[in-house]
Amino acid sequence: MSISTIPVICYYNGQIVRTKTDVEYEGSETFITPLKIPFEGTFQQLIDMIYSKTTIDKRRFKLVLICKYPLRNGNRFQPFPVRDDSSVREMLNLVNTTTIEEIELYIKVVRVKAQSNQSVGCH
Repeated sequence: MSISTIPVICYYNGQIVRTKTDVEYEGSETFITPLKIPFEGTFQQLIDMIYSKTTIDKRRFKLVLICKYPLRNGNRFQPFPVRDDSSVREMLNLVNTTTIEEIELYIKVVRVKAQSNQSVGCH
């Protein structure tokens, strides 16, 4: 059986909490958004999907993505940064290499610094 899309559950508007054996997401107003990511999806496709399915304004905020990544020895997890196409492939491949059926993706929303209107180096 071939998998064409992977269920990814996105958590945002909260904070990542790391324990000795787990990574969790907490917040009193945490939002949860399910996505179906193509198995051959790219980092840019993932980012675009998140912006389109959430209320996050891409002009004002950038996204930092952290996947809940299972360790091989027992029921333990660690945070795994998702920064590029390679890390997206690694994240999506979890459904083929582990017993995980859906991916947990934690989104940190970071305000983009306002750009100055001053010309730099132009006379």
